[in-house]
Amino acid sequence: MSVRIDKINTEMRKQIMKIVQQEIDDPNVGLVTITKVDTKPDLEEAKVYFSILDQTKQKKVKETLDKMKGFIKVLLARKIRLKKIPELVFQLDESIKYSVDIYQKIEELKDEEGKDQ
Repeated sequence: MSVRIDKINTEMRKQIMKIVQQEIDDPNVGLVTITKVDTKPDLEEAKVYFSILDQTKQKKVKETLDKMKGFIKVLLARKIRLKKIPELVFQLDESIKYSVDIYQKIEELKDEEGKDQ
């Protein structure tokens, strides 16, 4: 990946996070964290990965972000100087859940090993 795209991804993640926290007044989007942005080199599309602590609200949050993506894109265009603002595609970031699951499995194995000795 090019340095330019890396800089765009970093700035977009920062600005989208600010927009979600400060500009969207929806209780469903309360504690959302934008974890990563992955922009295509042609700036046609940017995958925006998000996570939320309350796993029961993940579907509702994705629906809300999808509905608000036009609004987010307009605000993003005001904050970032790019010839073209990419289409935003919101996706749930499963890596945090995966990490927690792995940690829990390791702890379970440690507990079982301790009981066996």
